[in-house]
Order: sequence, then C-alpha cells, then structure tokens
Amino acid sequence: MRHLIVPALCLALAFHVHGDPGHSANGEAFNEGPRQAAVLIPGCGDAVHFTISTKNADAQKFFTQGVGQLHGFWYYEAERSFRQVAALDPDCAMAYWGMSMANVNNEKRASAFIKKAAPLKPKATPRERQWIAALENLYRDNDKREKKQKSLDCIKDFEALVQDNPKDTEAKAFLIWRIWFSREEAPMSSLQAVDALLDQVFAAEPNHPAHHYRIHLWDQSKPILALKSGALCGQVAPGIAHMWHMPGHTFSKLKRPDDAAWQQEASTRVDHAYMIRTCILPDQIHNYAHNEEWLTRTFNELGRAKDAEALARSLIAIPRHPVYNTLEKPSTSASYGRTRLIETLLKWEHWKEVQNFTAAPVGVAAHDIARLWARGIASYHLGDSAALAAALKDLQAVSTAAPKPPEPKPGEKPADKPAEKAAEKTVADAKKPAPASSSADTKSKKTPRPEVKAKANAIAELTALVALASKDGSARRAETHKLLSDLKRLDVPKERLARYWLTLDDKVQAEEMTRSFTSDLVGIAIKTEVLQACGKTGEAKKVFEEVRKQAFAMDRDLPIAKRLDTLAKTFGIQGDWPAPGPKRTDSGVRPEISTLGPVHWHAPDAPVFTARTLDDQPVKSTDFTSKKPTLFLFYLGHDCGHCVEQMQAFAKAAPEFDKAGIQLVAVTIDDPKAALGIRAKLNLKEGQPLPFPLLSDSSLKSFQTVRAYDDFEKESLHATILIDTHGKQRWQDISWEPFKDTKFALEESKRLLKLDAPTAATAQAGE
Repeated sequence: MRHLIVPALCLALAFHVHGDPGHSANGEAFNEGPRQAAVLIPGCGDAVHFTISTKNADAQKFFTQGVGQLHGFWYYEAERSFRQVAALDPDCAMAYWGMSMANVNNEKRASAFIKKAAPLKPKATPRERQWIAALENLYRDNDKREKKQKSLDCIKDFEALVQDNPKDTEAKAFLIWRIWFSREEAPMSSLQAVDALLDQVFAAEPNHPAHHYRIHLWDQSKPILALKSGALCGQVAPGIAHMWHMPGHTFSKLKRPDDAAWQQEASTRVDHAYMIRTCILPDQIHNYAHNEEWLTRTFNELGRAKDAEALARSLIAIPRHPVYNTLEKPSTSASYGRTRLIETLLKWEHWKEVQNFTAAPVGVAAHDIARLWARGIASYHLGDSAALAAALKDLQAVSTAAPKPPEPKPGEKPADKPAEKAAEKTVADAKKPAPASSSADTKSKKTPRPEVKAKANAIAELTALVALASKDGSARRAETHKLLSDLKRLDVPKERLARYWLTLDDKVQAEEMTRSFTSDLVGIAIKTEVLQACGKTGEAKKVFEEVRKQAFAMDRDLPIAKRLDTLAKTFGIQGDWPAPGPKRTDSGVRPEISTLGPVHWHAPDAPVFTARTLDDQPVKSTDFTSKKPTLFLFYLGHDCGHCVEQMQAFAKAAPEFDKAGIQLVAVTIDDPKAALGIRAKLNLKEGQPLPFPLLSDSSLKSFQTVRAYDDFEKESLHATILIDTHGKQRWQDISWEPFKDTKFALEESKRLLKLDAPTAATAQAGE
C-alpha cells in the first residue's frame, strides 16, 4: 500500500508552555488521540471534495482525507489527519473543526478542540466561519439547553449550510449524518425525506461515502432500500474497514449470511492490515470487536464452524489492555472471544473441546457462570455424571454479589447496600412467577444484574440434567418432568430442551418446542431431527428442504451434518443433498478478499532501535531480544515524577519478571551520565546494582523508532513494549502517562508468550 510519509520538519504545532513530560503543551485534549504523524492512506473516499483556505497543498490533501474518514466513522485516523493539517498550516481554523468533528462521541474533547479554532477565525473565510459556528453553538459553555434542543439547533445550523450553498455536497452529507446522529434526542419524522437528500448527494457524486449513511438510515426499518448502497459502500472507501462492515448490516437483515460474512471478513482484513502496519492494538479501533463477534455469529449461521471457532480463538489470543480489552468488559475482544467460542462449541456439539476449554477458572463471574454452564452440558452429553455434578457444585459457589459501593463522603448519606439476597437467589426463587404489580411498582424495582439471572438459569438446566442422567430416572420421572417444564420459561435454547424431552421419551413436549426454534441453519436442522423422531416424517421432510437451501457452506464433518446425511437417505434424496450456494448479481463488484489483509491478527515485526549503555557503548534492541523476551520501558528521565513511580514499581517487580524468563530493560532520554540519577530515586545503596539494564538515548531516535514520540510537538512519550525472541512486538502501551500496572504487564506478557496462536501458520504464510 502506498503512503506519503510527511517530513518531520513539517510537524510542529504552535508550542506553548511546557507541562509535565509526555503531556501536550496544547492542552489536555491533545494528550489523548494519535500523536504520530499522519500519512496519506489510499481509499478514504476519492469522491470527497471539501476545499479550505490553505495555501499548503498537503494540508488540503490531509483535510480531504480527514473528511472522508469522518464519513466512515474512522475517528481515530480522522483526528490524526486533522492534526496533520494544523501541523502543516498553523493558521488553519478548519483543522480544529475537523478535530472536534472526530470527537463527536467525546463532548469534552470536541468542545476543547473547537475552542482552538476561535482565535484563528479572522483568517478563515466566511463559509469556514459558518462551519465552525455550528460546532461552537453545539458546544457552548454553561449550556442550559436540553439535549433535544441542542440537537435540533445543530441540525438547523447544518441546514443553513445547505441553504446558503445548495451545491455543497459535503454540507448535505453532514446534514444527513447529523439528522441520523441526533435520532434519539430528535427522532426523524420522515426517513424518506432524508433519503431524498441522499439522492441529491449521489446525483452529484455517485461514489460518495454517504452510502454509509443510507445503510444506517434504513437498517432498522427497510434494509432492502439500502441494498444498492450496500453493494457500493466498501468499494467507495476501501481503505476504511467500517465501510466494508456496514453492508453486513443490510445483508444480515435481508437473510443473506453469505454476503454478510464476505463484508465482515473484508472489514476485519482491512483492520488487521492497518493495525499490523501501525502497531495499534486491535481494541484501540472503534467497532473492531463488534465486527469480529458478529462475523463469528455469521460463520455459525452458515455452518462454517471451523472458521467461527478459529476467529473466536483469535479474539481470545490477541493482546489485552486494562483500558481497551479485558474480560471484565463485555464488549471487548477478550470477552467476546470466550462467549462466542463457547457458543460455537455448544452449537456444533464439540463436547470434548468444551470440556477442554472450560477446565480452568476465569475469575470473572459472568464468564465462570458461562464456563460451568457449558461444562455441565458437555459432561451430560459425554455421559460424565461426575463432571456434571462437579460443574453444578462449582456453579452454585460462584459469587454474583455486586461490588461494594464507595464509602460516602462526609455529610453524605450512605448508599443502599447491594441486594445480596438477590445475587444469591436460589433456583426455586428464580422459578416463582412475578407478582402482579402496577407499572409504577415495576419501574421502581431494580433490574437484577445479568449474571444473577444467568446463574439461576444455568443452575436450573444443570439440575434438570443431573435428574435426566440419573440411573433411577424412571423413578424420578415426575421430578425430572417438572424440572424440564420449569426450563421453558428460562433462557434455555428450545433446541436443547426438545432433545431433553426426547430423552425423557415425551414426544408431545419435544414437538411443542419446535414451534419456538430459531430459523437459522442449526435450528431448522435440529427441527428436522426432532420432527422425524416424533414420527412427523412429512413435516420433517418439508423442513429438510429449507435445510438444504441453507447448508451450501456447511462444514460436512460436523456431528449434525453426518446425521443429516443419514436423514437425506431416509428421505430418498440421492447424491449430495445441500443445494448450491446462491448466485447473485446485486452484491457489488468485489476485490479478491485476500488482497485486503490477513483474516487473523498477528503480532507485527518490532522495529529495531539503537541506544547507548551507561558506559556509552552502542547497543541494539536485538542484543537483548535475541536472548530473552524483553519488556522495554521508555521513560522521560529521572526528573519526571510519574516515570520515577513507574521505575520504582517495575524495580520492585523485577524478580517476578526474571522468574518468568522475561527481562526488563529501561531506556531514558537522559544522557549516560545523567541517567544514573535514577539510582537515588530507586533508593539504591552504594555499589548496589540497578534492578535491570538501563540504556540512554538523549537523541530520542529510539523513541521515534518505536513511535513513542509526538511528531506534532517534537516531544517524547512514555512507552512500555514487549518484544519476543522472534522479533515480534507482542504488546505495547504508548501514552502521555507511563504504564505502571506491573501485575497486568507480567500476567499479560506470560499469557502472550506461552500462547500458541491458532493462526501462527497462516500468519507466517503472509495471510
């Protein structure tokens, strides 16, 4: 992929007063977000035309790129593009308008950025001042307006931009975006009217990235009306992963999982290529985890179980970060990975794999409940009664108590204690019907925490399975019947429940369950089996015809696929029974998908940097990493208080890292002689060695090499970087503040270094 690398000499924002090391001199808003130079990325919307009053040709290119990235919701890179504009043309007020627009989901930062445009407005054109005024009005200080009125006023300001210049395509595109974005506070009264405005955009620019907005516009009501845009969205801005993702919404709603899977896979490939190229952690990317987990579900919908399992395991394997990606946060790769892997293994009856994966505790209540629930189900199907009983016992012991509320401040009333009894509800309590109450009473009651409900459902199902699997099942038939009946009103898939009824030889109940089955491939496949087992051969054959239509991509070595092979013969079907895959002409002209990037994330090659020892001898990073995996700590000198805290924390933890076979190496901006000043801060005695090697680089070249450098303000940043013995950069944290969580760094380093990623072979093959 071609990139225009911007010369470092062009990258200085107007510099103010020095603050703490690593902190931006331009204010708090500039601490966050990208701080490395932007590059021109192909495929960010060639149909975007937004001319600003700059005399710098490159500034105009980056501004146009940033606008295209805004339309694709690629806000992280959009902000970088607009920061580049400000670096190239410090008098450009619209650069700060762009930074503000790139932070539409962070009002504090958006407000701070638009304030930076104010002193530059005299140098802007009247039209540019109008664009800036729209955001100044939106982010007023001490604003007393309600959210709805703020949104309506902003829409009106964007309407004025269109009214004052009816030929301005970008004004129309951003008006459409603003109407959609404000839909919760100010509901759209006519989707068709907004769609008509989109027609005007496409009449002027058929390949405008506003195709993205048409998909959002009709996603919840009539996705068929967005089909043409779905066939064009990724193609008009192929460098933006989210633009490939969005048609997946449309195709999913139209029951076209094969097309949805292609779009979502294209999205993840573009994301991976970008992240590997720039050393960005996956969950730093907006929408990444959502696309991955949806693609896993789509693979399952198609019966592509191997692909679903591989993707889920890849999500589990990728680097974690206490801010971006943890098991405690439900919408992250780590959390989604576990959830989707268990779903996949259960769905396709990989019982032994379920047992293997669920053996070790997780330490997070929601995941341990799901783990033990799945383990119990798998143990039942494997005939392992002891493991089933153990899973149920361990499940009952999982605590779902809410975290303790913070202690009240002086003068405050203590907060209500968490509903511990609710957290420890018994199965019997969960089964009791809710008493009749008024809507006011219902609203006043607290909604139980999700894990409380999940635990009750899991205990109920495993309790029923213990009864179903018992040797004296016939004697306990009435009890088992009652337990299975109670499962009907809980969150237990009806496909599983129908099979339990068949085990109990109650075909009436089993057939009744089929009326509530899902309509996806596995749902109708099990429906065929259940109906056939209930003696409803005619109905089973009819449902099987639908299975044939949906099974074109199904893995044929799955247990259920083999049973369907037998059923096909029973139904008199000769030859291969799945129907051919659908052939369509309205999915768009697509590139060869492998050209977009790898399907799984893999660690990038670590840049090799040089520094000097305290004896002033040159040394390379590979001198360390060729021997042991190394965690490099780039810090901003012993006069930086936060850096000293980091060095003290890692000095204390050094023996644990050494025990794990991981060496620590610190790199400072101080020269070799001054670098020894850290000894006093570490309270080392005379002659006592440093807890880990210390390197010096007052030239800052090593900081620049590993991207621990603010290209815009010419200042070094804090960085913690893990490089393995193969020269792969496995983990990093680059920020305006140092990473001080030694426990997390150690445990994550150990996890990553011992992880045998399932995609290693494809990664080495360049996939």
